[in-house]
Amino acid sequence: MKIKIHSKKLCALCASVVIFPFFSFAQTQKKNNGNRVHFGPAIGFYTINKNHAASPTQRMSALIGYSREIMLGNSFKTFFLFGADYFAHGLNFRSYYFEPGNIHVYNKSFDYTYSLFIHELNIPVQFKYLFKRENNSIRSPYISVGYSLRYLLPFSILKVSQNGNVSASDANLDLKFRTPLFYSKLNSFITAAVGWQRNSIRKSGFLNFYVELNVRYGFSSYYFEKEYAASSLYINALQTSLQLGFKF
Repeated sequence: MKIKIHSKKLCALCASVVIFPFFSFAQTQKKNNGNRVHFGPAIGFYTINKNHAASPTQRMSALIGYSREIMLGNSFKTFFLFGADYFAHGLNFRSYYFEPGNIHVYNKSFDYTYSLFIHELNIPVQFKYLFKRENNSIRSPYISVGYSLRYLLPFSILKVSQNGNVSASDANLDLKFRTPLFYSKLNSFITAAVGWQRNSIRKSGFLNFYVELNVRYGFSSYYFEKEYAASSLYINALQTSLQLGFKF
């Protein structure tokens, strides 16, 4: 009986020796882990198939998102982030409009204005590096790189008009990726960013805030198919955003 009791105590001691360092490390990391909420305007640089359209110009664009930030190691400089963004953007361009039953004549007379507004859900993962330690510097410039999945939400909007008169509209446009990832509405992009953050090094729990300039490049063009529209209306985009965020 005594041997059994001693064995239990020995197992408990061994377990505490093994687990305690990991628990302490997790507690140390937890102090600099956090939740981040960000929002800001975006600018899109769009290109489109020149054989069937012209003059792409961006519309109002913005994003809002949340991410979880986890410190890697004990340097207080490297972090891993994952989260979700809602991204709304769009463009106007000139193209053809073919009346039902008419022959499609491609003479580059782009007489109609197309207004396209796109809604996306993005799932990014990022690595961030601070040039100054977060735990003992009030301000820290940083850089980050990442990869993100992007999903086209089902309520993209298209309107076609000429001289202010609406010729066609679609409030649930079936927008797709030209080279999809497993599914016609799923693809990805890479991202890079530079930023500046204000750190709270006191124990008061004051919210940290940051400003970030982010650039994203997608791996596939967008497209849609309509009987009144030209074929192969492939749209490519390079997008930048200026984000203001808070970490808590």
